[in-house]
Amino acid sequence: MKIRFIMTTAVLLSAISASTQCPTAPITFSTQAQINAFPTNYPACTVIPDGVDVKIMGNDINDLSPFAQVTEMLGVLEIRDCPLLISLNGLNNLTSLGNDTLDGFILRDLPTLNSMTALGNLTSLTGEFTIRTCGTITDLNGLNALDSAHGSVIIRDNASLQNFNGLNGLQFIGETLEIVGNPQLNDISALSNVTTIVGGPEGGVFIENNTTLTNLNGLGNNSTTIGGNLDLLLNGNLSLCSVPSICNYLANPPVGAIITINSNTTGCNTEPEILSGCTAVGTDELISTSQTINLYPNPFTDQFAINSSSPLSKVEIYDQIGRIIKTIEHPDNKPFDFSDASHGFYIVKITDISNKKHLIKVSKQ
Repeated sequence: MKIRFIMTTAVLLSAISASTQCPTAPITFSTQAQINAFPTNYPACTVIPDGVDVKIMGNDINDLSPFAQVTEMLGVLEIRDCPLLISLNGLNNLTSLGNDTLDGFILRDLPTLNSMTALGNLTSLTGEFTIRTCGTITDLNGLNALDSAHGSVIIRDNASLQNFNGLNGLQFIGETLEIVGNPQLNDISALSNVTTIVGGPEGGVFIENNTTLTNLNGLGNNSTTIGGNLDLLLNGNLSLCSVPSICNYLANPPVGAIITINSNTTGCNTEPEILSGCTAVGTDELISTSQTINLYPNPFTDQFAINSSSPLSKVEIYDQIGRIIKTIEHPDNKPFDFSDASHGFYIVKITDISNKKHLIKVSKQ
């Protein structure tokens, strides 16, 4: 009797263990039937562990509701090439995705997906976050709870996307912000709460080929720090790039940063044009100042001088439309003669020997 009891207990424990088990190796769902079988095959699986990547791709997949029991996926979740998938209903209980930089959440080649509203409980994402070639989404409403993306945020080639509404809670981007090839995009102001874009050696901010976008209003705020590189390219109607986050970045770019700005329109076609616009905003905090650099007098009449605690390598003076007026290599402490210039505002860009840049707005009376 005792032996039978032990054997029965072992069988029960084995059954319980099997019922709670999640997939232990990467798994691909290529048919709706396979998705429908998930609750049966893994009846108590709520947390899919790290290292178990989930790929969903299939011509007949149209319903993700069998995944409603899952609250966390700690590997990669990739949903792509599902021509019949209209919504993400079934992912409503997901609170976090990914566990390290190799993980992430990829939505790609989903031509009928028109809503992100099922993702309302997603607060944190680690790894790459891509929304690409999702041809019918017009906004990102549904991602409102997401406050951190510990990896790159890539939003590209979405034919109908008009704005980023839904990303209003996003504060942290762990690598790159890539906004590329969204022909109807006209508003990115939902990113106004982003305070950190880490960037890194190959990362940064890349805004390219968004033909309807006219301004960068709401790309972060005056407290936003951007690391890495900056690309503003081929945005044919983009004329306003002098927003606080970009002004502060250009005032003191990261060491080794690659800055590429062209093929936009006047006002955002060159770095000097943007810097000129930074002064036009009229708030002193947009211009980088330093206790180690002092320009005086300001306003000035014919001459001004620069007092610096460290040697300077270059001084560049720009007018209000971004044209360079004068460049002085390896300047000394003598006053600068500016008597032949017109009255108005100018930008003095000062580069010290450590390659740190300072922008000071000056006025000639």
